[in-house]
Amino acid sequence: MSRSARALKAADPERRDPRAFCGDCFPWPFVVDLTDGAEVTACYLVHEKHRGETKHSKPYLRLVLGDHTGRIEAKVWDDVERFDPLCAPQEIVGVRGRVSLYRESLQLTVLVLERLEVGEADMEYFLPASPRGLEAMGRELDALLATFADAPLRKLLQRCVGAESELGRAFRSHPAAKRNHHAYVGGLLEHSLSVAAICDRLVAHYTTQEAKLDRDLLIAGALLHDIGKVRELNDARSLGYTTEGQLLGHIVLGIQIVAREAERVRGLSEDRLLHLQHLIASHQGRHEWASPQLPRMLEALLLHYADDLDSKMNPAIAALAAVADGEWSGYDKSLDRAFFRPAPLLADAPEVEPVAPREAAELLIDLFRA
Repeated sequence: MSRSARALKAADPERRDPRAFCGDCFPWPFVVDLTDGAEVTACYLVHEKHRGETKHSKPYLRLVLGDHTGRIEAKVWDDVERFDPLCAPQEIVGVRGRVSLYRESLQLTVLVLERLEVGEADMEYFLPASPRGLEAMGRELDALLATFADAPLRKLLQRCVGAESELGRAFRSHPAAKRNHHAYVGGLLEHSLSVAAICDRLVAHYTTQEAKLDRDLLIAGALLHDIGKVRELNDARSLGYTTEGQLLGHIVLGIQIVAREAERVRGLSEDRLLHLQHLIASHQGRHEWASPQLPRMLEALLLHYADDLDSKMNPAIAALAAVADGEWSGYDKSLDRAFFRPAPLLADAPEVEPVAPREAAELLIDLFRA
């Protein structure tokens, strides 16, 4: 909570909670359910507040309000002086108002606004979270850590992402980004586990191609490549960048974090630490993508492509979530395209049996021989 928000809370100790404010309307209409013309009584998190004046010099407020389902722009045209101090960013407010369509987007005109007190149990209404569930992902991470044969590397990971450390607890609940991919509570853990799973499969595949790969090093890199985001992004209600995040970025911060924790791990060699730090330093893959180094190890190359794939699949899957078969999604700005969902095969269509890669190669060779 911001300093201004704490000061306002101290000045207004008798705040109501969302249930008291909404009464019979609890739970209130979420952003995703709002429709043109609806009159609503609801509670939202204030993400942004801007004060302006109309052409007649009348003050108004432009707010960006949100809950776990999305955000909506809101306008306060009346009682601006009374409502202005009540809706600082990161505050949670109860509002009564009317939804309308403006320039093809829904907008909420706020008629009544009240600052609320919200307990931790109700924060799930306001913050988007990973659909996978923090507890289930935590168990998956613990099981993955137990598979490491390299004891010093496993110890380092327990210090960084284990549930017993403050750093690990932050890692397990933090978002992975401010926007674009995995930008929700638990997003960093979800993304890291997904990248690790991809890397595990890539190791299994390329080992059959005679690649000499260090599985423990690669999976450690997958879990720690974005560890710097626990310091790059704040954990406030309204997600934003910290000062050190803006000045240094998550790659530099991640290298610092791993170096600091490694000092307390016996048996971890300097070379082992250096190789792990290279994976962190190069995981974005290109200088033009703010990567300070290009991948120069096989493990670093695999990590880069696994990370890039997962960061693109997450918003692509989300874009198609509500799209019917045979239809297109809306335009996705982060990926610079819309996505198409093809209709599934008919139920009575004949099954096509998969062909093993070696058999497919032999068939192709036979075609050329013919």
